[in-house]
This record gives sequence, C-alpha cells and structure tokens, in this order.
Amino acid sequence: MIKQLNYRVGSTIKYRAFGGEVRTVVVDEKEDDIKNGRPGFGGTTKSGDDCWGYDDQIIQVVKL
Repeated sequence: MIKQLNYRVGSTIKYRAFGGEVRTVVVDEKEDDIKNGRPGFGGTTKSGDDCWGYDDQIIQVVKL
C-alpha cells in the first residue's frame, strides 16, 4: 500500500531521485498521473533545475 502524502503546489519536499541523490524541490504541479499512471509532482530544485518524481520517491515534506 502506498502511503498518502500531505503536500501541495508550493510545498517544499525532499525526494530520492533515481541513482540515490536526495533533492530539495519546490512543487509546481501535483498530478494523479505524472507518468506511467503513477501519481507524482513536478517542480524546481534549489539550484533552479526543473525536475519531476513519483510520490513514492518523496522522503520528507519540509514545508507544507
């Protein structure tokens, strides 16, 4: 069972990217189907890079 995460557009989250790197992201979008039918998010990293990930990659909601 996938846990429900309490985050929204504007939240700051940390997620573990493929390869193991932990990134801090400000969420720009939250989608039920970000890719391949799985829920996830899109956003911008602290360094200004665009990124996306699946909800199950999120390890912490830093700021709701």
